[in-house]
Amino acid sequence: MNGLNYKIVTETNVLAAEYRQKFIGDPEGELRAWLEIAARREALVYHVYGEAQRNERLPNPESGAEHAAWDALTEIWQEEAVHTELTRARLASGLMSAGGGPLSPELLQVIGSLEGRLLCSLTPTRPTLGQALARLFVMAGAALVPGAVPDFARELGTMDTRAFFELAATLELTAKQAYRRMGDLIELILVKREQPSVQLQGLQHDLHRAYLDEDFHERAFRWMTRWMDAAGQFKRGLSARECVQQICDLLPQAPEPIRGAEPRGNSTYVVTDGGIGALAKRHGIKLVVVPEE
Repeated sequence: MNGLNYKIVTETNVLAAEYRQKFIGDPEGELRAWLEIAARREALVYHVYGEAQRNERLPNPESGAEHAAWDALTEIWQEEAVHTELTRARLASGLMSAGGGPLSPELLQVIGSLEGRLLCSLTPTRPTLGQALARLFVMAGAALVPGAVPDFARELGTMDTRAFFELAATLELTAKQAYRRMGDLIELILVKREQPSVQLQGLQHDLHRAYLDEDFHERAFRWMTRWMDAAGQFKRGLSARECVQQICDLLPQAPEPIRGAEPRGNSTYVVTDGGIGALAKRHGIKLVVVPEE
């Protein structure tokens, strides 16, 4: 992990420490605060992984590895759309909407999308006028509202494909950390309640699934950098099918097949397909999702 990505992780750890202190004795409040962070971050990565960025980072896929990377990034982008809707819906209604902050879920996601646009403007493949303007915006923000602009934002610069995928892996890591903390908080809330809550149990399930997805996405992005050289150019000689299989091998394995079902030949049993189920199927790779109980 390079210095920039280390600072991004450190920023998340600092926020986590602040939230632990701020919400002592109030796990519901901390959970809601993390959901608001997640709403912004999911909207951010949804933009960062979008088609415009795929066209810039992978403009003319030629090798098998490039095609696999394009398809994997597309499938991950689609899965992030599911997470985006999850956070919006949970903040819009239900237990987590009560006494929410001053910003609506929709506005939080608008902010996240704008942050994603800014991040993309700061990290093009080559210097642009848009990048220069984005840097001026960051500098002005840091001067006018000290503390509002994270330190790492001032270090963002042009990125080749390898650096972009490393950044994506770091974004997934911080998202995973947030979902893990939310899972811990739900455990605390459920223990405190005298009566079971179907809604909280459902949220617990959804957040754990999101955690597994983000964990897989982080490992997938890091693995895909192995298909590139130090200059961010894709290596030749790897087939798309071979690369997709490598990504599928990173999925969390289910402990056992579906009870009472006959094993399916050449199938891989996984807890989640991480959003790449359709991609695996196109390459003849059989994934059988066995959700955790």
